[in-house]
Amino acid sequence: MEWKQLQKEQEQIFTQLRNRTRLNEQSLLIDKQIEHAQEEITKHSTALQQLRTKLDKLDGFSFMNMIRTWTGQQDELRAEKIDKAAVLELKINEAKKMQADLTADRAQVTHKLAQINKQALQQKLQHIHAKKKGYLQIHKPAQAQRLEHLAEEEMLTKQLMLEIREAEEAGEVALTKLGQAAASLHSASGYSTWDTFFGGGLIATHLKHDALDQSENYLHNAQIALQRFQNELLDIHEMSTKSLHVETDGFVKFADYFFDDIFSAWSVHSKISTAREQVSRIQDDVHNTILRLQDKHTKAIDYLQTLEQEKDTILNG
Repeated sequence: MEWKQLQKEQEQIFTQLRNRTRLNEQSLLIDKQIEHAQEEITKHSTALQQLRTKLDKLDGFSFMNMIRTWTGQQDELRAEKIDKAAVLELKINEAKKMQADLTADRAQVTHKLAQINKQALQQKLQHIHAKKKGYLQIHKPAQAQRLEHLAEEEMLTKQLMLEIREAEEAGEVALTKLGQAAASLHSASGYSTWDTFFGGGLIATHLKHDALDQSENYLHNAQIALQRFQNELLDIHEMSTKSLHVETDGFVKFADYFFDDIFSAWSVHSKISTAREQVSRIQDDVHNTILRLQDKHTKAIDYLQTLEQEKDTILNG
């Protein structure tokens, strides 16, 4: 039927235009995230430099330092500052990795945008609108307004289903990365226990450090996956139909999970255990959010079927 063919062509163009809008929004969002990462690098670098200055002063001679040495405070102060410095270094490294990954994401978005000719698509859309108007005037003048409403809702619902599915996929990727991070932390925890209770030595220490470095990388991969999942959820928030609204305000804001101090004091076994617990909580949150997305997807399917049934009734009546 001519109407269904016109509707199909309109949906294809609508999807491309909507994709262009999404890409523009993602571009702006990623720019802000890159800027935030740079701010983190600058802030932590400044704090690290200040700590280094204080450590230099601790190493220098002073009567106050002499008194602290007598009272045993010197080592405690130095250890505290070294621990803070190590955490700052890790925060800087993580921010730099985030900045690099986000910059790569931004390049991909720019490339995709370059493939979409907005002006040409809008011209095609105007042509289809004119054809649909002519069809309705001839065949269904009384139901024209209702058919147009159903067509718009159908397009929006299909697009919403597509974006929910993309968010689900991003969530599944995040779950996989979190699982890898959890396994790596479990391994690091084992090395920490071994080194603590069995003396360790050079080989054990080397293995432990390798495991911790690997954990840091896995945690970063989980972090960027969570950021991308969050960005997909924001897309869904912007995409709702007049009769089917997807409320994402209740979803966990995964971008708020920054592993700022998850690497601190690796030598302390309890710190690694705390990191594992944190990752486990985030896994639960992501899993629950995916379940909510699946529920929204099911409701969207039911709503789409209702729209299609009413449309077919009008067209075949």
